[in-house]
Amino acid sequence: MQVNGTTGTSGATGTTSGSTSGTALDKTAFLKLLVTQMQNQDPLSPMDNTTFLAQLAQFSSLEQMQNLNDSFASSLSQSQTLNDSVAAGLIGRQVTASGNTVTLPASGSVGLSYTLPATAGSVTLAVTDGNGNIVRTLAGTDTTAGTHGVSWDGRDSSGARLPAGTYGVFVAATDATGAKLDATTQISGLVTGVTYSNGTAYLTVNGQEIALGDITQVTAAGTGSN
Repeated sequence: MQVNGTTGTSGATGTTSGSTSGTALDKTAFLKLLVTQMQNQDPLSPMDNTTFLAQLAQFSSLEQMQNLNDSFASSLSQSQTLNDSVAAGLIGRQVTASGNTVTLPASGSVGLSYTLPATAGSVTLAVTDGNGNIVRTLAGTDTTAGTHGVSWDGRDSSGARLPAGTYGVFVAATDATGAKLDATTQISGLVTGVTYSNGTAYLTVNGQEIALGDITQVTAAGTGSN
């Protein structure tokens, strides 16, 4: 059988692929190829029924795969739109996210947040500078299980005001027997803006960009972590 000047089914396939600049053979091209093959078959030696049914099955599978891909792409688009709407709705809200850094403003205090898995006997938060040096230690005011907040006035251990910037925050906690607890720190603050990058929404909190997926708690503006 001859199609478009090429001989055999493989030749027809190569011609169709060339017309699509090397792209994958879609269901429309596959159906056209099958019809052309039927039109050009030898009347005295028609296509074997088994071969014809096999090609129809391939066409059906191709169509189902393409429909599934279209449905998946549509679902992703709807999910992205929903996430963007949720992110925009968080502007002006107080949020808490996983993380161990805090942005100190040029003036005023900043909140530090920590979570205890169980009631602690003692809780200590250490604030570090860009070199990892501890510049201030603070005692946790709430030792019960859950997420709590501590206000840092932005001063070091000697009482001097530290420059604005990003600082590390680490928490150490022990229970009543002195055993270490697996305490964690969070970033907490007011959402002042939203940016979008590579399909991900980032919330601006205390001058930092936090991915929407890292948010663990949302409260009304002015509500603390306690």
